[in-house]
Amino acid sequence: MSAPQWGRVTLKPLVQLDSTEWRRLYSYFRDRELADWNGAQPIRIPEFLFRRVMIDEERGGDRHGFGIFDEQQQLIGSIELYDLYPPPPAQARFATLGVMIGERALWGQGYGRDAVRALLNWAFGTRNPPLSRIRLTTFSHNKRAQRSFLASGFREVGRSNAPDRTDVHMEITAEDWAALE
Repeated sequence: MSAPQWGRVTLKPLVQLDSTEWRRLYSYFRDRELADWNGAQPIRIPEFLFRRVMIDEERGGDRHGFGIFDEQQQLIGSIELYDLYPPPPAQARFATLGVMIGERALWGQGYGRDAVRALLNWAFGTRNPPLSRIRLTTFSHNKRAQRSFLASGFREVGRSNAPDRTDVHMEITAEDWAALE
């Protein structure tokens, strides 16, 4: 597979990351603030197990994960498609998007938007077979992420209330993406 690119970023499949890149990715998933923005807990499993679980899920077809690399080819975050539906072994048509820029100094500078666009271009074009719809959920207070997703072609399709927050649900279809190009 050729590496998806858009703007200033290149996406590299997780199964192709080297040891240094895995160590950096692991540090992002252990970071409390990053976990909070994703509505998760920082991971507590050892690095070798984190790596094994991620690679097993990739190879099993349960997700498509990529490292996000900047212009200097430094890992700065991750992006993935998960909750593939229908699940393997069927050919998935829908997925959920997750993205994280792990380098705080790069927040708000368009790297996440470029990574999302690179992934959408791959998912709706290069992937065989292409997906037909991608959805995501973000916190209502995460306005920066919502602006980025809207700029990438997503539209809000609903909101839901949790005990301590409101979630914003967004999606984009292959037709929406094609109309943007």
